[in-house]
Amino acid sequence: MNSLNEVSPLFFVAVAAVAAIVFGLAVILRMRSRATTTSGSDDAARAGDAMGEENQELRRTIWQLQAENRNLSSFFLLLPDFTKQLNSHLEKRTVPALLIQIIDYLFEPSEVMIFFGSRDPEKIVLVAKKGVGPEVEDDSTLAVGEGRIGWVARHQVTMAAADFASEPQVQRNERSRLDRYQQRVELCAAMVHDDRLLGVIALGGMKRHPKNEKKMLKMVADFGSIGLNNANLFKQIQALANSDGLTRLMNKRHFLVRLGEELFKAEKANAPLSVFIFDIDHFKKYNDANGHLAGDEALKITGRLLRESTREDDICARYGGEEFIVVFTGTAKEGAFKAAEKIRLAIENFPFPNGKSQPLGRVTISGGCASFPEDGRTSTEMISAADQALYQAKNAGRNRILVHETKYLSEGEDNFYYQRQEI
Repeated sequence: MNSLNEVSPLFFVAVAAVAAIVFGLAVILRMRSRATTTSGSDDAARAGDAMGEENQELRRTIWQLQAENRNLSSFFLLLPDFTKQLNSHLEKRTVPALLIQIIDYLFEPSEVMIFFGSRDPEKIVLVAKKGVGPEVEDDSTLAVGEGRIGWVARHQVTMAAADFASEPQVQRNERSRLDRYQQRVELCAAMVHDDRLLGVIALGGMKRHPKNEKKMLKMVADFGSIGLNNANLFKQIQALANSDGLTRLMNKRHFLVRLGEELFKAEKANAPLSVFIFDIDHFKKYNDANGHLAGDEALKITGRLLRESTREDDICARYGGEEFIVVFTGTAKEGAFKAAEKIRLAIENFPFPNGKSQPLGRVTISGGCASFPEDGRTSTEMISAADQALYQAKNAGRNRILVHETKYLSEGEDNFYYQRQEI
């Protein structure tokens, strides 16, 4: 009994401590259980939110793909008509408008610039634009290698804005009027045929960014290069069909067409126009003495000297045999006489092979000039009047140029003509 009384306080203290520990453990375990339950709920909520965002993103992607698919389907429906127009309108000036039409459909850009190559291989020329300010004029030139557009021209590639940003060698040129537009170029492609640069297409402010936008613009550029190459080939074929094979001047058939066109323009604008016709003096004797091959060479030389002695706007042709004809556009009678005399002197002073054996000691020409409207208003009247002056020049001793005069100025006497003058 006494021993029970002695241990009871310690016993109760121990029991109370164990109970407290057990209770504490129970509370901790319950709290952990609740925390685990709450955490699981939060994770599930977050997982649900993530799945919702993924679904939305997936829906947006599907919508974009469907939209691109519709655009591509519509484009491929338009493609046959686009290619037909490119191949049927065989003139360079029609190509830019067709390219802009298809570019607008595919990319909806706010700015478009189309350049063609020029005679100078180090420059390209602006031939069409859309959304570009008036300070950038048509026919503005850009050096190959200058800025973004020039870089594409130099390397004959297709580039997007990201490509330009990652290329440190693309330099700006602050002096260029195109500089501010070059920096807005988002997509740019070169038009190339057989490794030869034909032009460049540059786009900015695009509302549509198809998935394969570079490839799509490259395809448009390739179509453009095909159209340009076809136009160049057609022009060459036309030139061959309209030119004389020996002298490379215009042939008689095409000359008569051009003369009719120029007379119509002169009539409409009340502008002067003159015709000069000439032939090589004693050409039959030259042929007989030196052979027909030498005669052909003399005709070639005469054609070359004629081209070199006339302006770019003048129309030169071989009229037949040893006879040549020129239209001096925008030129009255006195100016035509001076221009014709320049041609006569160029031929007279050229050292033709065996020219010294000719009756006049050199190869020479005789010619006649007639002017619109005083000497005629039609092609037939103009050529006839110039031809009359030519025969007067021959009768006067050859190696000279005479001009036709209207009858009312020489009434009662032979037609008046200018005497030969040195220029």
